[in-house]
This record gives sequence, structure tokens and C-alpha cells, in this order.
Amino acid sequence: MGQTKVNKKIAIYGGAFSPPHIGHAITMENIIRLFPCDEIWVMPSADRLDKKIGVNRNHRLKMLDLFLRDFFPRPKVIIQISRVELDRPKLTTTYETKIELEKQYPNYEFYFIIGADILGDIKQKWVRGKKLFDTANFIVIKRPCVAMPRSLPSKLTILDENVIKDDTSSTFVRKLLSQGFLGTPYITNEIANYIKNNQLYQ
Repeated sequence: MGQTKVNKKIAIYGGAFSPPHIGHAITMENIIRLFPCDEIWVMPSADRLDKKIGVNRNHRLKMLDLFLRDFFPRPKVIIQISRVELDRPKLTTTYETKIELEKQYPNYEFYFIIGADILGDIKQKWVRGKKLFDTANFIVIKRPCVAMPRSLPSKLTILDENVIKDDTSSTFVRKLLSQGFLGTPYITNEIANYIKNNQLYQ
């Protein structure tokens, strides 16, 4: 029997996106420009064993909608928001997400976008991390001043050449917001107004 044809190559961009900012947009632009894929699925995460997200899912989904409308009104690849982790009725893990996606879309090939700074944590700190490390496809965008770990997944694509590098973090943006700043230009005016009107990150 021949191999089942892969219908689509999907890049999964997971994160809290609390709030979504210019660094997220730069990562996605790098993927669109340098990694041949059919779609990008932006996947806001639910609470995990190691992290509880303070802003509820509805606010984060609304901000992501504004984010995509502002930064990617006419993208060269399809970009959609995935609720796979948000709709899971328990604490979420990336390994469970991988299994669920592969079961639901058996002819798709999934690639998980991950930061070089947490690549070394997968095997030791993540739930079913070794299994994920050995079997999942990963995309890493090299970041300034972040060293790559010695042990790397076998199914790893490293984007380095022609990458736009940015070190903006949601933690940094939330700190600005908590100090009374609008958060621009790291977030769009629409997201800044949404945060202000809903009194988030105070």
C-alpha cells in the first residue's frame, strides 16, 4: 500500500497571547516568508499544570481577532484561530494537542512553532515531553542572545537566515500596561483601546 497523501502542511503557533503583540506578528511573518506551509493555526492555550492564565479566553480571542485583522488583513497563507486547547475540558498539554490534531486530521502534517529558549525544557519538564520531543515536528526561530540546547529534536526546522529578530514579550507588555502605559507600539491601537475599555492588566 502507498503512503497516504498529506493534504496540508499546518504550522501551529501556540501561546497565551495575553496580549498579542508585535513580537507575535514578527514570528508569524517569518513563518509566512521562510517556511512553506499551507496554513497557520494560532492556538491560544488554556491553563496548564505549570501556568494559569489570568485573562479569560473570551478577551484573548477578541484581542487575537483584532490582532489578525490589523497585522494580517490579506495574508499569503490562510491564518485561523484554533480553539482546540481552549475547548478541552481539563488542563491542557501539547502532547495531547498533537494526538488530537493527528486523529482529527490524519492527512495533515503539523509543525509546532517553539522558541529556542524553551526547546531545552521539552524532554525534562513537559508532560509526555520525551515522547513529544521524539515524534513531533518543530519549527524554531532563532532569537538574539538565546543559545540552542545541545540535544535537539530529530524533526526540527531551524529558521535563522533572513529572519527578522525581535525580543518583545507579553510579560514586558503587561508590565507597561500595569504601569498605566497604553502598550503601543508593541500592541496595536485597537488592542490598546480594548484593554483599556475592559480594564485588563491593571
